Amino acid sequence: MDKKKTIMVILDGFDYSFIDRNQNQLTYFSDLKRKGFLAPLESVVPADSIPSWMTIYTGMNPAEHGVLESIDYLDFKKKNHGDYSVIQGHSFWDFLSRKGKKVYVFNPFMAYPAWDINGLMICGPVFEGGEISTNRPELVDIKNMPSIGGMVDHPSDKDMENFYKDTMELSQKQFDVFHRYFKTDDYDFVFLGITTPDRMQHFLWRYTDSGDRTHPKDGRLKDSILNMYKLMEKNVKRIIDDYGDEYNVVVISDHGHGRRCEKTFYINQWLIQNGFIKDKSKKKRMVEFAKNSTFKLLADLHMVENGTKFFKQFAFAHKVKNAYYVFEGSIKKIYAPKFDGCNPFGGIMVDKSFFDSEEDYERTRQQIIDGLMNVKDHDENIMIWVKRREDIYSGDKVANYPDIVYRMKPAYGVDRGLFGNKLFGINAMHEVLSGGHQFIGVIMGNRQDVSSVNSVLNIHKYILGLFQ
Repeated sequence: MDKKKTIMVILDGFDYSFIDRNQNQLTYFSDLKRKGFLAPLESVVPADSIPSWMTIYTGMNPAEHGVLESIDYLDFKKKNHGDYSVIQGHSFWDFLSRKGKKVYVFNPFMAYPAWDINGLMICGPVFEGGEISTNRPELVDIKNMPSIGGMVDHPSDKDMENFYKDTMELSQKQFDVFHRYFKTDDYDFVFLGITTPDRMQHFLWRYTDSGDRTHPKDGRLKDSILNMYKLMEKNVKRIIDDYGDEYNVVVISDHGHGRRCEKTFYINQWLIQNGFIKDKSKKKRMVEFAKNSTFKLLADLHMVENGTKFFKQFAFAHKVKNAYYVFEGSIKKIYAPKFDGCNPFGGIMVDKSFFDSEEDYERTRQQIIDGLMNVKDHDENIMIWVKRREDIYSGDKVANYPDIVYRMKPAYGVDRGLFGNKLFGINAMHEVLSGGHQFIGVIMGNRQDVSSVNSVLNIHKYILGLFQ
């Protein structure tokens, strides 16, 4: 018999392939998979938390909601706080609340501050700063609430063991507090967001991956990510065991996670070599060469973390690190924007206003697409696909995407800088941030039809369909 109530959980960055590789130690997850209750789930383009959670909440694809920003843990400056107001009124809990369903929402990433719903909402600030917010302050003991929301602290190597211990403890506290308030009323729909798996994998990946070039030889923290998965497994099992007789339980991730790119593709050098943009001045090239030579030396010596701390003292270092200054002041007919950081997804802007006709604009786009699809490193193609933005998603805000979007193999990330005439280099910052997003996440629960959902684009419709 179909259940009338639903619990939904998002485990940020939970990876399907990691579970598959470690199925002998993740026995409960493996059992769910064997019985058809656990399956892969595609993310959005690009596979980042912010656009993916927005799509999950609202059912809009990124070209409809228009929020494409990513969290840059390596940015020297403060994070930009985007406009996430599209969530309010369009989320699944808003739809259900308007239908008279009683809802409980705990720690929804980006949905802040809390707003009026038919039930209880408890949320934290999007990034650093801000107080915990709730629509029912008379019911919530905010002073004793664990940290929730989007957290972007940046632990150093010497702090990593404390970071691991503290984040594991925080994760369990979040689950425990979720249960405490869940039991205060009878809810039709319940939502829980846990963002700590993503944070842990970003920083701890190299400690657990023996194939990573920055893997510490001392073996410390080698089981940290597996232990985090086991902690999530224990808590998912508790939710299904305790509430599964009465509730549908749907657990998803917004994207997967794995080893962050160790190689970089110098996209602007490719554009220069193929005649799409003009070469840069010798002065800028010299600064870029010096920067990348320094990064390479620091990477060879495993001193990137300490080296970047020194350079952060200088205001100009931020622009140099991110190659912003290279193309400042130039007329930008064609250029590579900052789209998704040093990750496998990248983009090319092609300004239509510079072209005499639609045909010329499309011809140029096709030339770039064809050229990028043929880019090779050691005789191996690096691209998975290259597409016009409108061939990815349709929506009123499709122009928020670059005119051309490409997806490389996971080993490669975009670098907008220059390093001589090289097309490829190393990702020196891999030592600092070794875990990266993957396109395939996971969906699981106590319903076999979760295996048919396939993509986060379908989650909103799927959740509301459980109440039909």
